[in-house]
Amino acid sequence: MKTRFAKFQNVPEMLRMWSTFADVKAAEDLKLPVPDIRIRDDGNRAPLTRGVAPSSELVAFVKTLGERAEMIASGSVDPREDNMLSVTSDGRKAALDMRLIVSDDPSGPTKVDVAADMIFRTWENTRDTEYLDTVTGEPSPIKGAMQLVFSDLSTPNKERWNVYEELRTQLIYRGMPAEGIRFIHEARNDLEKGRLFAAARAGHISVLLGSTERMGVGTNVQARAIALYHLDCPWRPSDIAQREGRILRQGNQNEEVAIVRLVTERSFDSYMWQGVERKAKFISQVMRGRLDVREIEEIDSASLTAAEAKAISSGNPLLLDQANLQSEVTRLRRLERAHQNNERMLEYTRSQAVQDAARAADDIEGIRAAIPNMIDTTAEKFRITIQGRFYDSRSDAGHALMGWARQANMQYAGRHQVQDYGVIGRIGGFDISCELVPEMAGDVLVRTSLHGVPRGSFTVTRDSFLQGGVGLIQRIENRMAALPKLLTEAEQDLARAEQTRQDAEQRLGQPFKHALALSAAEADLEKVEKKIAVMQRQTPEEPTPEPERVSASPPRPELTVEAVRAYQPRGGVRSEPDQQRPHTPAAAPSAFDPMPLRPSGLQIGR
Repeated sequence: MKTRFAKFQNVPEMLRMWSTFADVKAAEDLKLPVPDIRIRDDGNRAPLTRGVAPSSELVAFVKTLGERAEMIASGSVDPREDNMLSVTSDGRKAALDMRLIVSDDPSGPTKVDVAADMIFRTWENTRDTEYLDTVTGEPSPIKGAMQLVFSDLSTPNKERWNVYEELRTQLIYRGMPAEGIRFIHEARNDLEKGRLFAAARAGHISVLLGSTERMGVGTNVQARAIALYHLDCPWRPSDIAQREGRILRQGNQNEEVAIVRLVTERSFDSYMWQGVERKAKFISQVMRGRLDVREIEEIDSASLTAAEAKAISSGNPLLLDQANLQSEVTRLRRLERAHQNNERMLEYTRSQAVQDAARAADDIEGIRAAIPNMIDTTAEKFRITIQGRFYDSRSDAGHALMGWARQANMQYAGRHQVQDYGVIGRIGGFDISCELVPEMAGDVLVRTSLHGVPRGSFTVTRDSFLQGGVGLIQRIENRMAALPKLLTEAEQDLARAEQTRQDAEQRLGQPFKHALALSAAEADLEKVEKKIAVMQRQTPEEPTPEPERVSASPPRPELTVEAVRAYQPRGGVRSEPDQQRPHTPAAAPSAFDPMPLRPSGLQIGR
């Protein structure tokens, strides 16, 4: 078994500790001179999400992922053979490009095709834009903006097909100069990286591709950056912030920039972006100290649940809604139970405080009544009676007490039940009593008490009592002399008990503050479950057979769990000759993409 970090607990207390030493300033607080994000069609300044239609191969493969998730959840597959982390990894690769899973050409436009179209259009529109030289501050003779492309998956590899090389090939085919398309991976050390960054700032690079790790912190290329593209989605919101921080940065000479998130529909992309958004919202609440839940899940998980994989693979968004709503309802019900448990605890606390207050009040009354009866036994005034004999020497009294204990066979008694010896002497006007009390651990204790003195007893082990001597006599004497101190302690206990009772009564009966959210989530879940039930009762229509398509390539084998597992390597070498494949438009051109797509039926070389 391996342990790993799973949850944050006691979150409000953690945030109080955090606020004692952390002074958080977000980007919106600093008002730094950075470019604005280009306005979308809906009027908001926010990253543009560009949807990419899934290929038939991707749809079939995602279904196999759902089957794998069910097998993993049922325990019918060895975790060393397949697990949810592997399912998640394959799902992310397929969402980026199916050629990372199988080597066949896709049947339609891919995310790389769409990205190449958008990047080329932006390059066409900005190739004559003038910029200032970052060194001299004078107008630069080199014109043209620069674009950044991020992908953490399928980085450059000379031995196998990868997204980086494919995207560069697509851009060169469309007409971009090859020398203007560079990879951050070309820089093998800090010196080479510095030269690459200088070339980007000077305008010699039109497109720079890289991963978050290589092109994140410390990348200073923003001078001409006009657009940034996310080909995939990382796991952490901090990675998104690092990526977008390369363009939303001081020193960028563009007043507006575009940030584009390419999302393949009906794939793991939607889940990934939703997950990052949820994590980012939580982190923002933590930084601002606005989170009021007691417990939260760890935010850097690198795999999804079987239920989420099944919902994604089904292609039915209702199933994913159902999974999310069930999770939300479960969380809110857990909070409701915690609220109810807290109410019961407050009831118990109030009841206990009432009892403690009554006990302290009784002790105060008894101690006040006992104080006038005290007889001074300090110094030469010491007097004590043990078993009817009078002593004025503490040493003699100690020996007499030891002799009585041995005569009473105290060393052998009290092992299984309480042994009460009654009154064994008198000191300072109070009777002294003694009893043996057996302990759960097998020890035997001796409880010595002063009659009429609340809180006037003390307990020692039997061996200590049998060897007590003068020290034991002094403890009995000090217990009587401590009556004024015991009175002060009892009064303080009474005040604390009263304050505890008042606090509990004030907090009792508070309504559950998430009651409305729980009701709304339960209602939404009920609606979704009803819709799913209706869909399950309906008889599915027979699919209309598609007309046969003439193709020179052999038919593709059916994508099954076994076929995918048997295929090695994933994303392997593209050694076979490229097949010609029709290219259909990925989506209608937007205001950001004014240039039409390339003609259909043309082959893209690699």
